Amino acid sequence: MTDQVEIAVVGAGPGGLSAALAAAQAGAQVGLIDGYSQPGGQYFRQAATELRVGRPMRHQSEGRALWERVSASGVRLFAETVVWGAFEGNLLGLHGPQGAAFVQARAIILATGAYDRPVAFPGWTLPGVMTAGAAQALLKQERILAGRRVLLAGTGPLQIVLAGELVRAGANVVAVLEGSRFYAKALSHAGALWGQWGRLAEGLSNRLAILRAGVPYRPGWGIVAAHGTDQVESVTIARLDAQWRHIPGSEETLACDTLCLGYGFIPSSTLSRLLGPRHEWRPDLGGEIPQRDRHMQTSVPGIFAAGDGAGIGGGPLAMLEGRIAGTAAAAALGHGAVDAERRIQHLARALTRERRFQQMYAALFTPGPGLYEWSRDDTVLCRCEEVTQADVRRAVSLGTDSTDEVKAVVRCGMGDCQGRMCGHLVAHCIARETGRPIAEVGFLRPRPPIFPVPIVALGRQAEEIASGVMSEADQR
Repeated sequence: MTDQVEIAVVGAGPGGLSAALAAAQAGAQVGLIDGYSQPGGQYFRQAATELRVGRPMRHQSEGRALWERVSASGVRLFAETVVWGAFEGNLLGLHGPQGAAFVQARAIILATGAYDRPVAFPGWTLPGVMTAGAAQALLKQERILAGRRVLLAGTGPLQIVLAGELVRAGANVVAVLEGSRFYAKALSHAGALWGQWGRLAEGLSNRLAILRAGVPYRPGWGIVAAHGTDQVESVTIARLDAQWRHIPGSEETLACDTLCLGYGFIPSSTLSRLLGPRHEWRPDLGGEIPQRDRHMQTSVPGIFAAGDGAGIGGGPLAMLEGRIAGTAAAAALGHGAVDAERRIQHLARALTRERRFQQMYAALFTPGPGLYEWSRDDTVLCRCEEVTQADVRRAVSLGTDSTDEVKAVVRCGMGDCQGRMCGHLVAHCIARETGRPIAEVGFLRPRPPIFPVPIVALGRQAEEIASGVMSEADQR
């Protein structure tokens, strides 16, 4: 079964919701595709329907109000639906509650968001070690505390936000470890905070919450190892130098039952790479991202990208980019073209302010190269296939010098996550072993299915693709 839409928006976070609304308001027919049951993404993540009691968090209220506007505009939602592949002619392979399907669009807006950066060190695979995003999702959606004695380690203000939320929910936050010594550079970027009153208020509120709870905040500290038998029981920490390498002799051990890691985000650019636009390596924006013009259009006409999937910038920036992408995509199809440029220019002024904040955030909180040196030879880098750092180093010693070549030898990136967890870890290991830049080493080449789907569904869709090709050939 193939659905036809004028504009397909992939991802229903702040960027995708804003793009869908702008395109629909301009008069375009829009399909919004998202893997979760409720729109909002991580930024606007909603509580489960049966748990909606009491007052929602501020971002949840904002997200619900935005979704109501999107729904009222006539946007069609494909909920609990993953996009597992992309094919010629803007054809997207889907799998959702109704099984396998295709959507064909005249234009596609990618608002695929980002995911927490995996960090490998001895003990990182123990139960109780999780990403900050996972802990926040449990709290926001399920009203579940990740643990009782929680250690937070990472970088950036989101550490403070999560710590404040956990404290209010009743957790004992052992400490917040901030990898960056950002205070030394903060003053030179202070101007980027002008106008960011909402962020400043949120940060101050959460900072006060953890101060009242007596939570230690320790800039310039990182993880050495997590310890435990059936789950994490303690964590060894150490001071970090300017490159984020451990300073010998500074180690301490803290008892905890949960370790939350928040070392920034990696753009979810797998689908954009599959669709063919040119990409560039931007560590300041999280990793590999599609190149775009001022209308958020990539190098492939009709393919647009907005939000964290095109460079880490946060919810407000994603919403602005989404509005521009939705307006421009609709205009390219003849909807609202008369006023489109005026609207885009108006949005561009606010976008400039948000990008100043984005640049400040990157300058202060981008992890140093030492972050990828916390693993040891017996540390697992690819959890799906149980590939260790020693396995990767042996593959390099055999003459492989790219991530795809190493994959062919040791099977990294061939499990359920398709390299989302191990791809950056393996690439950085290869770069370190070969002395080559990470951009030359490259990342795992995406191939459908980019998310796990039932093989029966793939078989049926393969038949549909084949029959479509055959019918086109017959017509010619």
